[in-house]
Amino acid sequence: MLNDKYKIMMCDRITETIQNWEQQNTVEEQEIYTFLHNLKGTAGSIGMEGLSEIAATKLEQLEEKSSKRWEKENWKAFLFQIEETVSFFEKNVKRSQTEENDLPFIKRSKQNNFILVIDDDIVFASYIKNILESKGFMVIVAHNGKRGLELIYELNPALVFLDIKLPDINGFSILENINKIKSNHMFVTIMSVDDSKGNRAKAYDLGALDFIKKPLDADILISYVRNRLVFKQALELSIMTDELTQLYNRKYMNTQLEFLMEQFEKRGEQFSIAIADIDFFKNINDTYGHIVGDEVLRGFSNLIMSAKREEDILFRFGGEEFVLVMPNTSKNTAFSIMERLRTIVGKQPFKGNEQSFNITFSSGIAEINHQNKHPKALVEQADQALYKAKTSGRNQTVLFTKEEQISKKQKLKLIVIDDVAIIRNLVTNYFNKLQVPEEFTMEVAAFENGVKFLESNWYEKNTKYIILLDGMMPQMDGMNVLKKIREEYSSNDVIVSMLTGRNDEEYVLEALANGADDFIVKPFNIADVTNRMLQLANQLFLKAR
Repeated sequence: MLNDKYKIMMCDRITETIQNWEQQNTVEEQEIYTFLHNLKGTAGSIGMEGLSEIAATKLEQLEEKSSKRWEKENWKAFLFQIEETVSFFEKNVKRSQTEENDLPFIKRSKQNNFILVIDDDIVFASYIKNILESKGFMVIVAHNGKRGLELIYELNPALVFLDIKLPDINGFSILENINKIKSNHMFVTIMSVDDSKGNRAKAYDLGALDFIKKPLDADILISYVRNRLVFKQALELSIMTDELTQLYNRKYMNTQLEFLMEQFEKRGEQFSIAIADIDFFKNINDTYGHIVGDEVLRGFSNLIMSAKREEDILFRFGGEEFVLVMPNTSKNTAFSIMERLRTIVGKQPFKGNEQSFNITFSSGIAEINHQNKHPKALVEQADQALYKAKTSGRNQTVLFTKEEQISKKQKLKLIVIDDVAIIRNLVTNYFNKLQVPEEFTMEVAAFENGVKFLESNWYEKNTKYIILLDGMMPQMDGMNVLKKIREEYSSNDVIVSMLTGRNDEEYVLEALANGADDFIVKPFNIADVTNRMLQLANQLFLKAR
């Protein structure tokens, strides 16, 4: 990133200045003043506010024109914080960046690059979908505002194309709702035939990134999407804090863990981490709404921040999961700390829809040792302990132990429901031959009609599902099967993609209105469908974090 380039240049300049001064017997005070004055302005401009504040504090103790000579031991002690900050930067930022822990299901970016099109004109939406998916983007369509908002909360798309005129909710109202989320740096672009000055101004005032007039050019659209996704990725990588809770984020957590691991290697300084997960958080969202859910996340963050020890650092890991890093702390002490925090949280009432309710959380703890000296390994151990806490009743703390390795493979099941045997066999055989990483298990099942599927007791907890559902079948057509699925299961756990030989607007509208996440037109290319399913699988597991 551009700012990192200048941070590296500035740190190199600081190091060079200090090394030059170390060759001298004394340094004049006005030299130190000029050095700090320049540092204050430059550091603040390139995103190193902490270093700028240190320089500003030091400047208050100096005189600009003083010819006083400082002995080496004195100016070294005076500038110790600056040297320490530069050293930390060089160890943790200047090094070559490696890709963050990722779901190794397919090769992809850690960023969520789902694109959501909210438009009631299915012909136009399908056109956009086909153009972008031909270039490798993943596109989901919502035919009205209600479904669009549901998918925004469920899928957290990177980019939203939004029409102003929708059959149920005005596009501007959706923009106002998106502004309340404030947690995913979501880019919203208005697409409308009516590009009046008033509409443009209102769109920008409500937080839209861009306003594109229909009709549009396909080549420009593709370039636009690439541009915005690259910009979004750069923006998110530059931010260390979580926008909703104002806690440090996962990326910064990895930097801190690497630093603590270096201290463990050099000085044997022990530390532990705990991953905490708010119990039944989905029920809170379903019962009280996502706005209240966001308030719970903020309230939980504030509770832990006020009750934790001063030296402990709290990070938002993702969703309703948080990580507490505890320096100089054994796993047994960490256990006592998390139990104390669990008691505090359990006593704090929250409010939603004029009702009072309480929350609990589960946590898993891991301690640094010579076998897990990598952020990924340490976090995975804590995550395994958390998994045991959740599967054995929740509202408890569990320590990771070698003697009790916890199997935590992420389970995916692909189900094909189609009355045509050739299609069932083609899809099942193709997916059964796929090689998946050892962290995953994938099963494939097929049903010749919807009745047999619904009677099969197909759903299992802790499993994610992708269902390829034929629209026209005997006994019970795909639309009725879809309705039955959506009566009990959301897109968080079960994604439904309709297989159809029909591409008329009325049918697609009905499918989307009844909760379909996607539609695939027959005949289809099995390789393209496979890639599409794997992308959907990654998104399911990202939402599960």
